[in-house]
Amino acid sequence: MIEREHDRIPYSVQVEFRTASSFLVAYSVNLSRGGLFLETDADVPAGSQIDLSFAVPGAGPIALSGIVAWRRGRDNADGGPAGLGIEFHDIGALLGSTIDRLVAGYDGISILVFSHDRQDRSSLARLIRSIMSTADVVSAGDARVAETLLTDDIDLAVIDVDAEPDGALAALRAAKHVSPPVPTVALASSKKLRERARASGADEVASNPPPFGELQVMMVRALGRPLAVR
Repeated sequence: MIEREHDRIPYSVQVEFRTASSFLVAYSVNLSRGGLFLETDADVPAGSQIDLSFAVPGAGPIALSGIVAWRRGRDNADGGPAGLGIEFHDIGALLGSTIDRLVAGYDGISILVFSHDRQDRSSLARLIRSIMSTADVVSAGDARVAETLLTDDIDLAVIDVDAEPDGALAALRAAKHVSPPVPTVALASSKKLRERARASGADEVASNPPPFGELQVMMVRALGRPLAVR
């Protein structure tokens, strides 16, 4: 929970990651560049000092301090999520040994692809491997099979909603019932299906078929998003 005691700073935030892989994605995309975006409704002014405690499986608690560089409210013009842009300094020196240890035990990323259409399923698997060449991609053409494969060993599920909407939406809901929930990217060609996917718990929603750049952004964002921010 973000707290403020009277008018004093710093604020304190606890950030929990689902897996070490999720944290490594967040590190490679954001933290290593000296910044991090946290999705939160907390009203923390720009310029405030903020202390973060990261909970990462296999690494224990990690403490960092930063500055709130900018804040985005829920009703913003670009439609992005509400949250805080945080800047860090000398993060490499602080996290070097932790990152080395996590990388040494890194087992890779497992991605489940569900599409009722066989050709679309194969095309989507190839596209995902072109984005993350080392990913272990598991495919399912039936919603029931997809649900049985949705375990905590899966790092991300990419789900084609178009060909079998009811089954795909059921798979999205099933992903949210895994403990901890499996991040999902839903692909849908119509606005109505994209809205239904959101309502069923999709973390990210992309067009279908997805352009390379769009799918890449959605996958990385879903993989690196913290499980909880308190």
